[in-house]
Amino acid sequence: MQFARRRTFGGLTAIAMIGSLLAPSTFAQAEKRVLLDAVSFDTATSMLTINADILDADGEPMKKIEPGDLEILASGQKLNLVDVQIETADAAKEPVAICILLNASNNYQLQAGEEISVYSTEKEGAVRLIKMLSGNDKVAVLQYHNSNASEPISTWSSNFTSAQTAVENAKGPSADDEGNATIQGAAKAERSLKPQAMTAIDKALAYMADNADKLSQTRRKFLIVMSDGKDRETDVAKIEKQRKSIIERYSDQSIRVLVIGFAPDDKKYLTLLQSTANDTNGVYKSVKELVQIAGAWDSVGSRIKKQFIIRGKLAELPSHGETIKGNKEFLKYNIVLKAKLKDGATEEGVVNDVRIPAPALPWDKWLKWAMWAIGGLLGLGLVIGIIVFVARRKGDAPAAAAESGPAKPEGPHRGRLACIAGPCAGQEFYLYDDVTTLGRIKGNTIVLPDASVSSRHAALKIDQMRYEIADLNSQNKVLVNGQQVHKVFLKDGDRVKLGDSELQFWLK
Repeated sequence: MQFARRRTFGGLTAIAMIGSLLAPSTFAQAEKRVLLDAVSFDTATSMLTINADILDADGEPMKKIEPGDLEILASGQKLNLVDVQIETADAAKEPVAICILLNASNNYQLQAGEEISVYSTEKEGAVRLIKMLSGNDKVAVLQYHNSNASEPISTWSSNFTSAQTAVENAKGPSADDEGNATIQGAAKAERSLKPQAMTAIDKALAYMADNADKLSQTRRKFLIVMSDGKDRETDVAKIEKQRKSIIERYSDQSIRVLVIGFAPDDKKYLTLLQSTANDTNGVYKSVKELVQIAGAWDSVGSRIKKQFIIRGKLAELPSHGETIKGNKEFLKYNIVLKAKLKDGATEEGVVNDVRIPAPALPWDKWLKWAMWAIGGLLGLGLVIGIIVFVARRKGDAPAAAAESGPAKPEGPHRGRLACIAGPCAGQEFYLYDDVTTLGRIKGNTIVLPDASVSSRHAALKIDQMRYEIADLNSQNKVLVNGQQVHKVFLKDGDRVKLGDSELQFWLK
């Protein structure tokens, strides 16, 4: 590949300006346009805070978003937020921790016939990003080369001038790294002088984790890597296995990996870098030309500083999160942010395992419903008691008749029930009383020895030649002509089913 040539390191500024202009169109990729960085909930204030990248069609941060364009869900339940405020991280002066990992291997050094190295352009891009930092932001700079995987050249600090100077003065690999082993023909030594991109990322993440106490005031942590992904291990499958192990080890650190992928020759390792960014909910920028590198660093810096911070108070706590073993105070939710974008698209981002307090039991509502339920049961019990009392006053003669066989008419009856299914099939029961009870136990006017019939299942009331049947809160309910009823007037020929027993009603 032929890179654009300039005479001096200072001349890289012109390349950087061109790269910045090319950035939007160059980096518009098929990436998600809504990415959630961090979600937190303050139990004292009921404030939900979401850090989110919301991008335009070119993959650059949107300049503005309105609360009406957003919808927030907790495990599928829409959240009602009040007093919603949206501002950029830069405007809110929210501090950020950034660790920069530079590639200083031979692959990025000055190549034959070229006057500007990738390494020099990479360093200028890093300086441009450091200049975006301010206030309580923190930055550290590491680099790796052929014989060293990640060495600090600037430790954690808010002294951005010092960090810039450290990057500008950084050197590439020593002379021993430049191929002497190959000349000497030592295969083992030659292999040891190849870069280790994935090991460098591993050590950079470890460096951030080991210094977590220095970063305790920053909610957002980023590892920014520019690399070709080359490794002394050439088997991509083995590197992928190593990569997954690294991501798993640091999954609890909430570090997003932002990658600028640039390979002057062999590009097969770039997919590993892209997967690393994706698996940490980070950003991957693919660079094809030297002049695009500065624009890539600007774009990555803009993503960090122009990230939206969305804050709002929860009007009420969500109620159907996943329970946490051994923790009854909090529930676990997946938080989804849906955004309606200016070009008409609707995109969403998600963060898993967000802990929100379990809502307190609404005792006032529960008490109200409990009182209604108790009142209803007492009223139903009173009705049943009256029916049973009236039935018992009439004596047990009908029940005895039912147990011994079909009831016999004793004077003029007022209707009859013919049993057509169940243990009493073929029997007929004559109706004499104002109220007739039907059930499985003695004491009912009509006893049906059927296990599916409740002890006191139903009652039949005669009112001015109208016959009304009522369910006495039975287990298997009362069906009239196949329809479940609580109370209904019967007509001649209606079929009444109690459990497995079915009777047909006749006026005479």
